[in-house]
Order: sequence, then C-alpha cells, then structure tokens
Amino acid sequence: MSIDDVTPEQWDRAIDNKATNRQIGGDHYKKLKVSPTDYIYANNLSWNLGNVVKYVTRNKDNVVNDLLKAKHYIDLELEMVHGVDGEGNNIGPYRIETKV
Repeated sequence: MSIDDVTPEQWDRAIDNKATNRQIGGDHYKKLKVSPTDYIYANNLSWNLGNVVKYVTRNKDNVVNDLLKAKHYIDLELEMVHGVDGEGNNIGPYRIETKV
C-alpha cells in the first residue's frame, strides 16, 4: 500500500491494523510513552530481559504477581546466560536437559 494510492482514512485504518499498533487483551501497554516491544527490539534484549521489561511496565491490578514474574525472568537470565543462581553463586554453564 502506498500513501499516494489511498484516502487518509484508508491510510489511518491500515496503520491502526499493524500488529505493532494493536494490543490483545487489555490496554495496559497503550498508555506508555514507549511500548515494551519497541524498547526490547531497539535495545536487542534477550527473551528473559524482554519479559522483565514487559512485566515491570504493565499497569495491572496484580502488581505483586507481575513483579514476581519479572524476578523469575531475572533469575532465568542469571542462570542461563551468566551461570549463576539468584544469589550470584556460580552454578556453571546452562545446559538444556532433554529426554528422548
């Protein structure tokens, strides 16, 4: 779609339909100045740290639960990336354990 080939209303609808401009399941991110997705991608954050950003920026009723989720992802980052537990003790490199 080119802006030259559509009406302003059609262009606005197309912009509104972009996945980056929609939110499924509430509006707890829409009120932020920068969306967690934009921040995560702009800063090349890992899966774990991206989830930390997501959970600490949500404005939902169960703040304690979201903070515990963020803490869990911090612990995962420490363990999986840095080889330490939640207290900073060395536990060695992360290995995926699978059952065949």
